[in-house]
Amino acid sequence: MNDSRLERQITLHQLRVFKSVVEHRGFTRGAQALFLSQPAVTHQMQTLAGAIGHPLFHPDRKRFALTPMGEALYERAGRILALVRETGEVIDDLAGLRTGSLQVAADTTVGIYVIPDALADFHQRYPFIKLRLEVANRARVRELLERGDADLGILGRLWKDQVLEAEPFMENSIMWFCAPTHPLVAREPLKPKALLEGPLLLREPGSGTRETAEAALRKHGVEPAAAMEIASNGALKRAVAGGLGVAAFSTWAVRLELALGLLHPLRVRGFPIKRTWHLVWLKERLLSPAGQAFRDHLRSPQWRKRIPLPTGGE
Repeated sequence: MNDSRLERQITLHQLRVFKSVVEHRGFTRGAQALFLSQPAVTHQMQTLAGAIGHPLFHPDRKRFALTPMGEALYERAGRILALVRETGEVIDDLAGLRTGSLQVAADTTVGIYVIPDALADFHQRYPFIKLRLEVANRARVRELLERGDADLGILGRLWKDQVLEAEPFMENSIMWFCAPTHPLVAREPLKPKALLEGPLLLREPGSGTRETAEAALRKHGVEPAAAMEIASNGALKRAVAGGLGVAAFSTWAVRLELALGLLHPLRVRGFPIKRTWHLVWLKERLLSPAGQAFRDHLRSPQWRKRIPLPTGGE
């Protein structure tokens, strides 16, 4: 084994994912513990095995077991991650991260309902870092990154180019909701065509949630026809809760309304749709210490344990 090649190909993120898969005895539970999608975890494990040059898990799917190479890697992965964490703590103590700024740009849903929790937790650890969050559409996020006006971006759909570096950040589920008293509730489970009777209330054109939901309906042979377009998640939720129709939301966007009993998650064939938010940054730009610290913070599962998980389809 060429050590220098291994150093270049293995990442700490892969080791974290591998450790989670082993400790939760499966790709699905390991992915859930890190709030990642199973395909993202599978990809990371395939890449890691390719770098090692040997399979890490036994091919027998009836039992979860590591190969000798996998056992050797697992024994060392914990020590490596612990040493990196300890080193980071020492450096933080020395440098203190007492100055600097962090600028984050996030797509609408994740920017409103997830990233503020992460920033609040980050601020407790680094109270002297000046924070700025801009919630914008996908194109605006890219613009801010390219101009150097954002250190990090968080969004759903990626571009097929080599300008941005990206990694999976968190899983996002999209499903249909209505008022608890809506007539469709009594007819569950529903075929997608039944949603047209809602009627359909949709976000404005260009909304990622709308595009995802519409694509899923067309896949089932249903052409979505909007009875009303509303360019605000808040206004759209109130319209749905008031009985005006049905709408598609990320389950992260309706945590409060579900807890209060204002919305009902509809059981519809083909839903929920699983998508992944990504953490992105400019390849050619060196991240500031604050940017690096926040990226590491977002990768950590610790802050996620402090926020309530979305219900209704998760």
